[in-house]
Amino acid sequence: MDSQSVSTKLSLIATAERLFAEHGINAVSLRKIAADAGQRNDNAVAYHFGSKQGLVDAILEHRQVPIDARRLALIGAFDREGRGDDPHAIAEAFVRPLAELLVGAPSGSWYLRFCVQAAYTVHSDVATLTLTDLEARPGTHGLAVLRERAYRVLRDVLPEPLVAQRWWHFTGFVAHALADLEGCRNTGDTRELGSTELFVAGLLDSAAAVLTAPCRPSTARLAWTEAGSAVSGG
Repeated sequence: MDSQSVSTKLSLIATAERLFAEHGINAVSLRKIAADAGQRNDNAVAYHFGSKQGLVDAILEHRQVPIDARRLALIGAFDREGRGDDPHAIAEAFVRPLAELLVGAPSGSWYLRFCVQAAYTVHSDVATLTLTDLEARPGTHGLAVLRERAYRVLRDVLPEPLVAQRWWHFTGFVAHALADLEGCRNTGDTRELGSTELFVAGLLDSAAAVLTAPCRPSTARLAWTEAGSAVSGG
């Protein structure tokens, strides 16, 4: 692929990420993305990515590969320290690579809000991203490793029927918190949040607490009751 084509694709990816984050994936047309990226051809997105789904996939891969490399490096460092299964280490390896996108983008960032749009909104032209889908994509090995380790931690404090649900709570909590911080940073209104460093430090503590919080006996009974009904077909 020639350098001009690569440059065009990167421009379209960056423009789409921003527009999707600010307005939602459903609300932004491929023509709008091409125009804002400075492309004269209205069909530039279709030419390079095939469809809006193809463009969303390209944004994810563009971001996920370096995020995964950073996440695996953190996992390796924590393993060498002998705390690979520590809840705080799991939380940090999940949070830190995402939070660092904010620090490295003084003029603004959009990926975290894009992720929330992709994973927590129903779209007409794009499949809503699930955690299972995400782990099947390139650049997500570190995420799968963290899930396996989190499940081991969770099984010490929760009945089995609640383990996957708590991981969903953990990832959703972190994603929305960082997306909110990203939006506040872009508008310059972070008065109630403190510095990014302080916000991330507090988020790490809260995220680890999500992983280690026990459930009430009534919740455990309900979980086992529903699990039994599902097995019996009730």
